[in-house]
Amino acid sequence: MEIPDIEALFGNLPELETPRLLLRRFSPEDAQDVFDYASDPEVARNVTWEPHSGVEASRGFIEYTLRSYSERRTIELAVVLKETGRVIGSCGFVKWSPENARTEIGYAMSRKYWGKGLMTEAVAALMDYAFGSMKVHRLEARCLHDNAGSEKVMIKNGMKCEGTMRDCVFEKGRFKTLKVYSILEGEYRVRE
Repeated sequence: MEIPDIEALFGNLPELETPRLLLRRFSPEDAQDVFDYASDPEVARNVTWEPHSGVEASRGFIEYTLRSYSERRTIELAVVLKETGRVIGSCGFVKWSPENARTEIGYAMSRKYWGKGLMTEAVAALMDYAFGSMKVHRLEARCLHDNAGSEKVMIKNGMKCEGTMRDCVFEKGRFKTLKVYSILEGEYRVRE
């Protein structure tokens, strides 16, 4: 098994382009765009974080993300709609185990753009990068058991449901049940 050069990957984070999107590093100038989607309680309902209460919270998220780049922890990318040049969401690798050739992706998007296939497009670009540059054998994603939109993104990208993890996380004051999806490199290559 080939382990990728982690320093090279993090030192040269990609810009991934799709027909409608650009996935790129976050920058401090993105704070207002991030606040515009991250302050929506409906967006925050399906993720681990609380709705952003002000632009300062969005700046804090961006600062944390920039530190994560330099500390080689995670790869979180801004999802930019090419048509407007605005950040409409985020997606990236929330966990990565190079020694096990495994990663987990996560994502969030402005409610204004739900149901348009944009996150499916972004996740497809992440998968290309994971199975190519990151030398991943297994890619995973999780969603709340009742998050049908997120589940559709996984299914449309060829991921298979592995099961339900009942009450496996405690967040926002209650236990939550998650569905786990994955795709293996061989399955991904067959789809190409």
